[in-house]
Amino acid sequence: MKITTKLLPIILNILSICVLLVLLFQNAAFLLSPSFDKFVFNSDYFINYTSGFIKRGLDGQLIYAITACTGFSPINILRVLYLIFFVSLSGIVINILYKSKISLFYIFSPFLFLFPFVYFQLYHISKDVEVLLIAYIVLYLFINGKSKWLLNIALSLGILAHESIFIFLFFPLLLIQLFYIGKGSVVQKLLNFGISLAPSIIIFLLIFLKFNGLSNNIQIIYDSWKPYSTYLQDVHFNSGLFDGKPRLISDIIKESYNMIGLGLLIGINFVFITAGAYLYSRQNFLVLLGIALLQIIPVVILCAIASDFGRWFFLSNSILLFSMFLLQGKAASVNFSWGSGHFIMRTYEMLSFPMVCILFVLGGMPYLGFNIYRYFYSNPIRIILDWL
Repeated sequence: MKITTKLLPIILNILSICVLLVLLFQNAAFLLSPSFDKFVFNSDYFINYTSGFIKRGLDGQLIYAITACTGFSPINILRVLYLIFFVSLSGIVINILYKSKISLFYIFSPFLFLFPFVYFQLYHISKDVEVLLIAYIVLYLFINGKSKWLLNIALSLGILAHESIFIFLFFPLLLIQLFYIGKGSVVQKLLNFGISLAPSIIIFLLIFLKFNGLSNNIQIIYDSWKPYSTYLQDVHFNSGLFDGKPRLISDIIKESYNMIGLGLLIGINFVFITAGAYLYSRQNFLVLLGIALLQIIPVVILCAIASDFGRWFFLSNSILLFSMFLLQGKAASVNFSWGSGHFIMRTYEMLSFPMVCILFVLGGMPYLGFNIYRYFYSNPIRIILDWL
């Protein structure tokens, strides 16, 4: 058993490195190839504010301003932004690996950072990587008690890029406030939490409730790109941003067994992410378990109204990993613990290591809808076999 416990992580880490090298080679070639131009034909990165203030338009406005000032191709600017986002996130992940005992194969699993590399050629993924970069900064500022104004600026910029950042950060920030950094009674902690994040909360509510686009905004945005790129006059945007009709899960999943599959995926994902949290952060496990449980709520809600639900698991899992890392060495402000004899703790003690290993090898994360093929699409073994 001891030999297996020592050798298996080494084998899985080697497999992780091989998978990463394959995906890096494929994605780098794609990013630099002419096919990238066709890829951005579907991209929310070119929504700007020329038709008025609209949610998720911050990035497009930045690209528009750089294009207008420099004359650079907006598509090449997007290439550079993609590269910056992935290099920056990779830097954060390498820092987590270097400064913690978390295994490479856990971090680069289909449930975590293997996911964006597998689905790199989907335009949503880079927006999610950008959101995670900002989320990490927000968590760092919040946990380490940095300037509240700086905290709100970072979080507000993230909301302007994609409002999902607030949805997925809410429960982690709340539980960290209650159990680690808050002072006073529960009511006082909640009050301080609301006051501290009031600017960001207001911006989120305005973006979420008021600043959806209208169908006539699309043509104005198309026209704004005419002097700089005729290609972008027909770029496709997320229809849910302009007509208020998101892709419902019922449009994608029509068979009952697919709904069963979604429920199965929720359970498998929860087991994997919490088993890893137990292995690598037992000191903070109860709070991380609470975060993982509460994160199921926004994931399920978003799955029902935006059917590309693999992204929602990836975002919530990555934010849990960031919380796990940034809470290292932080003493809880509330005395709470379960003894090692508690049923849940004994169960995780017995099953965490084998479950993380098994689900890394056999697991996967579908991007859109659920069926067996999509589930195994991000499986590490399949990636290697397809390459060979």
